[in-house]
Amino acid sequence: MAEETTALEEIVADFLRKNPDFFEQYPDILEHIEINHGSGNAVSLIERQVERLRGANRALEQRLESLVTIASENEKLISRLHRLTLELAPIESHRAFFQRLEESLREDFDADIVRLYLMDHGVAAETDGLAAAVETEDPVFESFRPLLDKGAATCGRFNEAKMDFLFGERGPWVRSTALVPIGPNGAHGMMAIGSSDQSRFYPGMGTLFLDLLAEVITSRLSDAEPRAQRRSA
Repeated sequence: MAEETTALEEIVADFLRKNPDFFEQYPDILEHIEINHGSGNAVSLIERQVERLRGANRALEQRLESLVTIASENEKLISRLHRLTLELAPIESHRAFFQRLEESLREDFDADIVRLYLMDHGVAAETDGLAAAVETEDPVFESFRPLLDKGAATCGRFNEAKMDFLFGERGPWVRSTALVPIGPNGAHGMMAIGSSDQSRFYPGMGTLFLDLLAEVITSRLSDAEPRAQRRSA
């Protein structure tokens, strides 16, 4: 008997799958179908469907609110980047340029520590310690190569050797990091932004602001030689 009941249930289920408009033809049946609610009470199929639609609507509303918040935050960041770009453009001194850059990252991006590593040793020397010169032959620097080749910022936390290279004695204090390639595949170097907040920079977070800022720095470094030529003329 149980097998016959199971077979009949499968036949009914298969019929309903093949005829999704069945209840449109016989809407009165819906009023008599009951499904156990999570609370243990029996509710009609229509009530259950209404409940599911309400749940789906709540999820969509939450998703929409999240997207609106992200869009608003991105708009503010782009506005800040625009203002910063206008501030940096006329600055001739490399030291003043990178000093203002660091100040902006602290003020506008909640950075606790900023470290710049440049391939151009001449520019690095002119920053009075704001940027360090790096050698491509340095094995630790080369360990960043897969991240630099991405062509976009990477956020999260790195191993001890990388943290020591980036932040020195402050490495253990930094809980999360954003690593930003400067130039195509890090051709000009890289920038590391550290935070004591482990949730500040996390894998998968948006990096639009940082990637656009990297282009501003790249433009400056690409123009470094012509600037030097103009000063010596």
